[in-house]
Amino acid sequence: MPEITFSSERVYDGYLAVNSCGKQWLTDRDYDTVRKNGRIDYSIHYVVKGRGYFETNGDTVQIPEGSLILYFPGIRHHYSFKKSDSSVMMWSHFSGYSCDILKKYCLSPAVMIRIQDRKQFESAFEKMIISHYKKTEFSDITSVGYMTVLLALIVQSLIPNNIPCIKTDNENLEKAVNYMHENYNQTIDIGLYAKMCCVTKDHFIRIFKARFGTTPYHYQMKIRIDRAMERLETTPITVTSCAEAVGFCDIAHFSKIFKKFTGHTPSYYK
Repeated sequence: MPEITFSSERVYDGYLAVNSCGKQWLTDRDYDTVRKNGRIDYSIHYVVKGRGYFETNGDTVQIPEGSLILYFPGIRHHYSFKKSDSSVMMWSHFSGYSCDILKKYCLSPAVMIRIQDRKQFESAFEKMIISHYKKTEFSDITSVGYMTVLLALIVQSLIPNNIPCIKTDNENLEKAVNYMHENYNQTIDIGLYAKMCCVTKDHFIRIFKARFGTTPYHYQMKIRIDRAMERLETTPITVTSCAEAVGFCDIAHFSKIFKKFTGHTPSYYK
């Protein structure tokens, strides 16, 4: 089936405009797209089938089926698809002040999002592409209508209580938490935890905070302080040795963090 494609890069100062959209069957070769300066409009690239790969902050994260990459204007693009994955992607470039709602819920200007209602999202996307392609008298109006539906479904998927990763990635999230407890004295590596959940760092922080009410950094730091307090109260260990045992190489930093969490200095528990 031929690739359906449209191209028109512009900034729209009205409510919303679909600059271009289309659908690609990425089965003939590997694809690697880099736009150093991004685009002047917003971009989404949605994986209908197969998988893609998204580079963010030096890390490469897999984009599974039912997920998309969202890029804000002026943000570097780098995503790729492998021929062996037989992927299908739908994409759209759009602009308008209605896009400001994305700034309210997105913690990053380049983020991967798992769509909660795939059936409705894909249906609206397909209809938008067809409408935009027909170029009838009312195609712009209907295209904007479908794009508005897509924006609503994207935002719905970003709201913490509706983030599907909390359910679909629950097992991986638990795996990351278990790793924190077992390796609490090791470097706090958000990138590693994100990879365990197959999400970006920003998305991992978001779903972690929605699930546990705090950031991964704060959570692991609390584990360290709890373990330190236990050692200080039940063993003859020195404060310096205790700090090293729970992952601190600077005794002053350890004392500062300890007091922040407990209200007392480490020596108070000796």
